[in-house]
Amino acid sequence: MRTVAVTTPEGASWNVRVVWAPRWRALARRFGGWRAKRSGDAGDLASDALDLGGNVANAGGGGGGGGDGGLSLGDEILAIVVIFFALVLAAVLFWWVLLPLLLLVLDAVIVLVLLAVTIMARVLFRRPWTVEATSAGHERVACPVVGWRAALRQRDEMADSLRRGLRPEGAPAVSAGG
Repeated sequence: MRTVAVTTPEGASWNVRVVWAPRWRALARRFGGWRAKRSGDAGDLASDALDLGGNVANAGGGGGGGGDGGLSLGDEILAIVVIFFALVLAAVLFWWVLLPLLLLVLDAVIVLVLLAVTIMARVLFRRPWTVEATSAGHERVACPVVGWRAALRQRDEMADSLRRGLRPEGAPAVSAGG
């Protein structure tokens, strides 16, 4: 959202904007203590590990019968090494390329869905937008306005009144700290 920069006749600079998101301090107060309640046990990772040790089948040839059509021991070892390196390469490619790309796309989808839900909730429940003017001296004037277009009009009116040297009408003054 565009912030309108205003200079009053006295020379004070103000920024007037429509606030999209709540202040983190107010949000933390509303949902207070969520960080303190977070605790987690890593658990015993060793007990959760898979037991890969087991009986390994005989890797040698199958016993009699001609001996000309099978692979030699050197060819079998070479095949096992090639398969091992292919699996390692696939794991590395997945871990450092495909998984980050998948997570990036997933993050983008989540952000877009949350943005759409937030905008729809504001429109459907008629939650007021906050129009605020903040001075360089950390003074803050805020005014709740229902409706997006009305909030933009209020922003422009607050900027015009500040340009003329007037304090915005009906806007409660609060300090920047709270």
